Amino acid sequence: MVGKSSTPPVAKGDRSAAPAPDFRALFEAVPGLYLVLDADLGIVAVSDAYAQATMTRRQDIVGRKIFDIFPDNPDDANADGVRNLRASLERVLATRAADAMAVQKYDIRKPETEGGGFEVRYWSPINSPVLRPDGSLAYIIHRVEDVTGFIQLQDREAERSRLAESLRERAGQMEAEVYARSREVAESNFKLKQANRELARLYEKTMELDELKSRFFANVSHELRTPLALILGLVDRRRTDPELAEAVRRDMEGVHRNARLLYRHVSNLLDISKLEAGRMLIRYAQVDLGHELRLIASHFESLAEERGIRYAIRGPDRLPAQVDQEMCERIVLNLLANAFRHTPDGGAITLSLRERDGHAVIQVEDSGPGVPAALRDVIFERFRQGESRSGGTGLGLAIVREFCGLHGGGVAVSDAPGGGALFSVDLPLAAPAGTEIETGVALAIDPGLLPRMEDDPRRDGTAPSRGPAGAPLILIVEDNPDMRDFVAEALASQYRIALAADGQDGLDKARELHPDLIISDVMMPRMSGDEMVAALRGAPGMDDIPIIMLTAKADDELRIKLLRDAVQDYVHKPFSLEELQARAGRLIDERRRKLTRLRESEARFRAIFEQAAVGIAQLAPDGRFLRVNARLCDILGLDRDALLNRAIGDVTAPDDRDLDAPQVRALIAGDIQTYTVEKRCVGQDARPVWISLTMSLVRDALGGPDYFIAVMEDIQRRKQAENDVLRLNASLEQRVRERTSELQAANEELESFSYAVSHDLRAPLRAMTGFSQALVEDYGESLADEARGYLSEIVRGGRHMGELIDGLLQLARATRRELRIDHVDLSGMARTVRDEYSRIKPKRRVRWRIADGLTAWGDSRMIDAALRNLLDNAWKYTAHTDDATISVHTEDDGAGPVYCVADNGAGFDPKHAEKLFKPFSRLHRQDEFPGIGIGLATVRRIIHRHGGTIQAVASPGKGAVFRFTLPMTEAETSEEGAPDGRQDDSPG
Repeated sequence: MVGKSSTPPVAKGDRSAAPAPDFRALFEAVPGLYLVLDADLGIVAVSDAYAQATMTRRQDIVGRKIFDIFPDNPDDANADGVRNLRASLERVLATRAADAMAVQKYDIRKPETEGGGFEVRYWSPINSPVLRPDGSLAYIIHRVEDVTGFIQLQDREAERSRLAESLRERAGQMEAEVYARSREVAESNFKLKQANRELARLYEKTMELDELKSRFFANVSHELRTPLALILGLVDRRRTDPELAEAVRRDMEGVHRNARLLYRHVSNLLDISKLEAGRMLIRYAQVDLGHELRLIASHFESLAEERGIRYAIRGPDRLPAQVDQEMCERIVLNLLANAFRHTPDGGAITLSLRERDGHAVIQVEDSGPGVPAALRDVIFERFRQGESRSGGTGLGLAIVREFCGLHGGGVAVSDAPGGGALFSVDLPLAAPAGTEIETGVALAIDPGLLPRMEDDPRRDGTAPSRGPAGAPLILIVEDNPDMRDFVAEALASQYRIALAADGQDGLDKARELHPDLIISDVMMPRMSGDEMVAALRGAPGMDDIPIIMLTAKADDELRIKLLRDAVQDYVHKPFSLEELQARAGRLIDERRRKLTRLRESEARFRAIFEQAAVGIAQLAPDGRFLRVNARLCDILGLDRDALLNRAIGDVTAPDDRDLDAPQVRALIAGDIQTYTVEKRCVGQDARPVWISLTMSLVRDALGGPDYFIAVMEDIQRRKQAENDVLRLNASLEQRVRERTSELQAANEELESFSYAVSHDLRAPLRAMTGFSQALVEDYGESLADEARGYLSEIVRGGRHMGELIDGLLQLARATRRELRIDHVDLSGMARTVRDEYSRIKPKRRVRWRIADGLTAWGDSRMIDAALRNLLDNAWKYTAHTDDATISVHTEDDGAGPVYCVADNGAGFDPKHAEKLFKPFSRLHRQDEFPGIGIGLATVRRIIHRHGGTIQAVASPGKGAVFRFTLPMTEAETSEEGAPDGRQDDSPG
């Protein structure tokens, strides 16, 4: 109105008006997810939060159609996001009312920089209209909330419920099984008695089988020694040939070493089989133990010198004794071989002999790892070894004890005074009375029973060997030197190689070198392969190194355990070199790919963390900052170092420190997964900064609190904007009240004006029309033809003016008239209109198709007027159609009935469909189809007042269909049902 300012008044005393807020900046920074569309569904504005959530950029989507930016996921055959959203937006366009949608699955297209494709998302949308002062729609605000996490949580809860139900069913089954088992126990007791009798029978059978086994071992061992002796002889002859190639010589040396090792194992098995069979007979002879021990010990001097071992023999030069000379030789050989096997290079070994109370005491002392007290009896059992698992068959010490026992003596082990093990043998110097005594002879020690330097598992080759520069590093852990070298040579052409002689050595080298792959034996001295793997997996940085286990031991339980928990592959000896190379290459390539992906993922995480638009911090369980990004430093105005020396409570306003204490306790207890709270922080210079804090908890492997993730969003501008909005709302509410009062007064004046104009226009119009008609009737014959034509035009113009006045009044009533809702029979109304037209134009032939049972809820007078206008429109535009048809029926769009009035008349160009419903707007000439252009405008106002929608579809010369909706209550739908489709098909 003239004379009134549109700006809010400035308070008295306020020298300067507050600047107008930047509403675009406010909208774009609002934390909610908002999109603004125009009436053509083009994107005109988008909030930052919406762009971030949908992985889009504002400059890429503003000005484009929403469904061009957000299409359905082509890989999801059931995707219906576009269809549902389009239907909602069309409802808002038609009704000018907000439309809330159910939760929708609407996948979001990912940028090409992130791999492309679609990401599964769930949304809760609502579409709200923004109307112009004249009531027309200006924009649609499309607001969504990302509920993907909530939907996924519901799915997990449903899975937990199914699991709980399964457990309850299993509990019932277990109760039944317990009862069944109690019955089975009684039956088992009876069967146990029968089993005891069977066990007695089997024991006798076992004794028989044991005797057969001993006989078998004896026979097999004897038969093996012959070919082994031949192999050793032939190899000895060939390896000394000066013309032999160096590579062949190395192979012959390997064959010779392993044949001698096999010879010792076979000899031990032969001795054990004889002992078990009771065929090991003792043959006493008169020998000099002092001389015999020095002779046996001399065979180890070169080995001691090569390994730098301090080797000493102590005792009398002569000590006569009546013993089995060959057995004493084996006792000393086995004890010395055991000592050299366990003593490290540079250590010490002492062999001593003395007499005590008619007994010879032989002692072997070493500086090795010693024997734990718990194992000092175990190591003398057959096929048993100590903790070191130094290789061999586990028979050497068992033979020592058996041979000592045959002499009536014994053997024991204890700690050596200087560390290591001390083995003591006690043998009677005199044979039992009445025993035949032979004369001792100089025995030639079997060379196959003597250990040599090259047999020692720790001999050379354990340092990293050279390979292709930059090639992956493989650590080979194997106690057998020939097998170790064999595997290394097979892989050295493609990889760098490091070697280790046992599990402990392998563990140390793995920690030092961090190899790309470990190939390890299972049974090794000091530390076995499975023990090494367990120690590796518990060491920092060692849990992802691939491991291949090599073994000749058939232990399915160990194999399954290692494959399940610790190693990536398991290969049995003997094996194919090509297979080993293929498996090693596969594991190394796979690890490198994983490391590459891990580094790329870490780089992406660091970039996201540092470049995030919100502040992010990693907090210790006590609230201390462990890691912060640059944005958080900007929000608080503090540098990174200053923050990392403080806790989150130190930068929180004192009044807000305990604001979220209950949520923190619930987070730690596991009652909630995350929470969001608004609070004030203390920034630089103690200035308050409003933030939105979102907290979540990361738990460790045991389920305890590991660290918190805090996301802090600066909402200082939002808080200021909220205060501005509150002030603006108060001002707007006052202005709305004023404008509402003015509109009410204007409406009352407009209604009075409409009736006054109608009355004042109708009186002169009736007079003008009446007098013109009277002139035609009374003086028509005396008037000139031109004068009669003028009078006829005056009459027609008067009638047209009357129709316009009636139309305007009807249009005004449709807008202002109070609705009276009742049950409306649309089928009956249509038939009444049909009958009226049939009476007025009985000669005109029109086929009417009116479906039965068309009902709705609304104001019967208004709906009757709307239906009459639609049928009048169809009647008028089928006037020039030979076989005219007018149809009244319903269609179902899935949301309810859609009422249709259709004809096969003149139709219209569909691009002008919207003009049909505007007052005084016509698509045909007056001489073709007369009319005033008010009827369809009145129809739309009536339909919209009832909360319905209307649209027209047509094409020139092919008729038109007007589709509209009206309220249909649930009770009415269930009682009446959908129309049965029957039609009143009668010619008019």
